Amino acid sequence: MIRSELKARGKAAFKANYWKSVLVAILLTIAVGGWNAGSSSTSVDFQDLTDPQPAQSYSIDPETLDPLANEDFDVTDIDQDFGVLLDNETAQSESAPVSQRLKESINVGSIAGLGTLSFLLTLFLFGPLEVSGRNFFKKNLGEKAELDELNRGFVPKYWNNMITMALKNLFVALGFVFLIIPGVIVSYGMELVPYILADNPGMGIMDVIRASWNMMKGHKWELFVLDLSFLGWILLDILTLGILGLFYVNPYIFSTHAAFYEEVKALNALEATPKEA
Repeated sequence: MIRSELKARGKAAFKANYWKSVLVAILLTIAVGGWNAGSSSTSVDFQDLTDPQPAQSYSIDPETLDPLANEDFDVTDIDQDFGVLLDNETAQSESAPVSQRLKESINVGSIAGLGTLSFLLTLFLFGPLEVSGRNFFKKNLGEKAELDELNRGFVPKYWNNMITMALKNLFVALGFVFLIIPGVIVSYGMELVPYILADNPGMGIMDVIRASWNMMKGHKWELFVLDLSFLGWILLDILTLGILGLFYVNPYIFSTHAAFYEEVKALNALEATPKEA
């Protein structure tokens, strides 16, 4: 398997059907990346909702504390001074937690709501959408694919696609629970699941997962190195604030991944063919 040939095939395919490839790449990027809509910006600042009281300083005349320096010394003076100080501190301690608790509860609610929405979108939409997007780029290798190829993840086997992709994502997540390296290995082992689903709509859930794992035996490192070869493009994409990725890098990568799948599928077909004696 020659990386330069895979990349040349992927580049030629997406360039021949440029604008449709760009559109599908946008959808596929959303599906693969999940929904991360500003989770870091869900915090609500309540400083503008409360008028902080100016800090007040309290002092006690040193002469008041020294009975020898003040003939009119009275213990009740100290009690009154400290009483005012304690009353103010108590008032502040009672009012501060109210806004703090309100802020924390809304932040937690926002995060929980976004997390729930992200989970539902990933489960019911992004999984089948990834199958559709991968199918488009796979079809586009041989001829100019049409946008109706995006139906593949939703009809005729929507529930099968949805459950299979959810299980695939679960296995990958469990891999990352243990350590990064096992997670990466599982992720690359499951890489072909959406392509296999697109090619075999009626295939059983676990059969698809096992097929991807078996087909990727001996090819995980090749795909990893292939991904590393795009590192320069990814850095340029970062420098252009994602613009280059939108119109060039992302469709280039997705198209090359489709070419990789076609190559692995062909190799596995050859390996499965009985050799003549």
